[in-house]
Amino acid sequence: MAESAQRETSELPQFCSEWLSPSELFAARSRCHRIPARGQKDFLPDGSALQRERLERSLEEHWSLVSEERVERLGALVQAEWIPSKRVVELRTPAGKFWQTMGFSEHGKQFLLPEEALYLMECGSVQVFLHGLPLSIQEGYEMFLSPSTVTLQQYEVFSHLKRLGYIVTRFEPSCVLSHYERTLNLPVQRDRQGRALKRKRSHSPHTDEQEGEESTEPPDHEAKNQRFDPENHPDSLTEEKDQGEVEDKPVAMESTSDAVLARNWWVDRSPRSPMSPTRSQAPRWDFFTITFPDLGARGPLSPLVAPDPTVLPGELSVSECELTPWLQRLNLRKERLSRREQEREQARRRYQRSVNDDKEVRRCGNWAEYQELLRRRRRHHGQRDRPPHLWESTVKPLVQPGQHTSPGELLDKISIIKPSRLLDGAARLEEGADEWKISFDVFQPDTVAEFKKSKPGKPYSRLCVCSFEGPVPDLRVLKQLAFQSGDIPVTFAVVDHGDISFYCFKDFQLPTDVSH
Repeated sequence: MAESAQRETSELPQFCSEWLSPSELFAARSRCHRIPARGQKDFLPDGSALQRERLERSLEEHWSLVSEERVERLGALVQAEWIPSKRVVELRTPAGKFWQTMGFSEHGKQFLLPEEALYLMECGSVQVFLHGLPLSIQEGYEMFLSPSTVTLQQYEVFSHLKRLGYIVTRFEPSCVLSHYERTLNLPVQRDRQGRALKRKRSHSPHTDEQEGEESTEPPDHEAKNQRFDPENHPDSLTEEKDQGEVEDKPVAMESTSDAVLARNWWVDRSPRSPMSPTRSQAPRWDFFTITFPDLGARGPLSPLVAPDPTVLPGELSVSECELTPWLQRLNLRKERLSRREQEREQARRRYQRSVNDDKEVRRCGNWAEYQELLRRRRRHHGQRDRPPHLWESTVKPLVQPGQHTSPGELLDKISIIKPSRLLDGAARLEEGADEWKISFDVFQPDTVAEFKKSKPGKPYSRLCVCSFEGPVPDLRVLKQLAFQSGDIPVTFAVVDHGDISFYCFKDFQLPTDVSH
C-alpha cells in the first residue's frame, strides 16, 4: 500500500518550489540560456514523416522554454504589494535601476503601473505580493491586465519595445498643447506637481507704509496718480516709498510729486471715472502751424522755428535753428557705383515708371478714387486682351490674361486636385469612439542617460495599439489622432497573435517643376 502511494507520488508532475537544493541550483546555473532560433517556416503540409518530426521537435523546444523555471536570488528582488482598489503596485523596498525610467512617487511612496510591474516580474526584478502571498507571472497577467488599465495587446507592445531598449510611458493628453496654444506658439512651463510656475516676491515693509500713505492722501492727489502703474513704473514706486519715510518733510514730498508729474507730463492728468465711456478728443497739436524743413530743396532753406514754450521747462529757452551750417557738414559727394550696379540701375529706371507722372493719378483726390481708377484700367485691359473667338464661345480659357505672372501660379490655378495636409480641417472634427486612442509615448534608447521623469521632453513617437483582425483606420481617425498628438508623429502598432508590426502615415508633397 505504501509502495503504491509512493509510486503515485513520484509520477505526479513536480511543480516549482520556492526553495531549491544545492544540486538544483547548480543545474539551473549551468543551464543554457540561449533562446532557440526558429527554422524555415512550412507553409503547406506535405504529409511526410520528416515534416511531422520537424514540427514535433519545434513544439517540444517551445514548450520546454515556456515551462522552464527561472531562478533568482531573493535578495536581488524588490518587494512590492498589489493594491487592487488603486490598480497600482506599491514598492515596499527601495527600487533598483529601473526607477530612472519607470514608476512614480505620491505622498512619499513609490508606485509602479500594472504594465511596468508585470514587465519587471518577467525580467526577475520585482516580486509582487497580495495579502502576504507572492503572485506568479500567470496571476500577474490575470490581475494586472484589464480594459480599465492595460489590455493584453497594449502590454505586448509595451514589453516588446522595453526589451529593445526604448523608454515607454503612458500618454497624457494634458501634456499636449491645445490648438490655441499651438497657434500662438505659447510655451508651457510647469513644475513637478503640474501647477503653473509663479514668480515669488518677497514681502517688503515699505509696501505697508506705502499703503498707509495712500489711504491718507487727499483725493486730488489720487486723481493725478490714478493712471500710474507701480509695476510698470518702478521709478514712481520708489518716489512713493520715499514719501512714507519723510512724513515730517512736506516740502520734499511736494517737490518729489512735482518731479514725478513733470517727468510724465504727456499723461492725461484729468480725473476720469473708470465707468465713463472713452470719447475721441480733438488733438492738442495744430499740425498746420507746425512747419518742417525741406532738406531736399535746392534753394535757400528757412530756419526751423522754435518750439512752443508751454512744452519746455521754465528755465530753458530755445531759439530758431539755422539749417544751412548743418547742411554744409553733410557728405554731398556723388556715390561711385560699379559697372554692374550701373547697368542694374539703368535697367531698373528703364522699366520703372513713377506713379506721379500719371496725370489721371494726380487728379485723384483720395485713396478710393485711386482704387476705382485701377479697377477701371484693369477691366479695360482685360477686355482688350480677350479675343471674342475665345471668350464669347461655350468653351472658355481657365485663366484670365495677365492674371498670373509665374508658371507656379498658373499650375496652381489649373490643378484639379488641390494639395492638402493631414491636419487640414482636423480641429473641426468631433471626437470619435474610444477604439482609436493614443496609448504610449516612446523615447529613443540613446536618451536613457539624460531622461528625467519630471521633464521627459519631446517623445520620438506616440503609439496607437490595434489588432490585425480589427478595422483599418480611416482618414477621419488619422486626422483626429494626428491633431491630438500635435507635432509628434503617430505610429500604429498592429498586433497579430504576438507578432507586432509598426505603421506610420506621414505628409509629403510631390515636387513640381515650374522652370519650364
